[in-house]
Amino acid sequence: MTAPEVTEETKHLLMTLVHDHYIAGHPERDKTICKAKQHASWEGINSWITNYVKGCATCQQNKILTHKRKTPLYRITMKEHTLPFQQITMDLITGLPPCKGKDAILTIVDHGCSRAVIFLPCTTITGPGIAELYMNNVYQWFGLPIKVISNRDP
Repeated sequence: MTAPEVTEETKHLLMTLVHDHYIAGHPERDKTICKAKQHASWEGINSWITNYVKGCATCQQNKILTHKRKTPLYRITMKEHTLPFQQITMDLITGLPPCKGKDAILTIVDHGCSRAVIFLPCTTITGPGIAELYMNNVYQWFGLPIKVISNRDP
């Protein structure tokens, strides 16, 4: 003899008793499954209850955070009325598959008024090569920057 089919309404009434009720206290997933199995059973009960508990607004609002809070990013400070590309950051994106003889990208980000980014394809290079790329591609329009921020690539 097979057990009668448990309707969605019955499942929700059961959750009201074993999970949502103020006496039940919104127990965690495993305790809710254990309590529910004392009263009813159906195929897929564990995954149904898992999804129910994950979607419980009260549980989400009151759960204890177990992960570290991320430190907010620090905004790079600027003087007012700074011209474009007077304060920049530079970084190399390396390890890319070769394309037309280039395997890296030099990124130059303006931290002044434009917040623009320039991407210059290149081969993996060091300081003199970066300076040459800057002179050939950025200097002619914006001049030399007052401040350059870098993560000290080679």
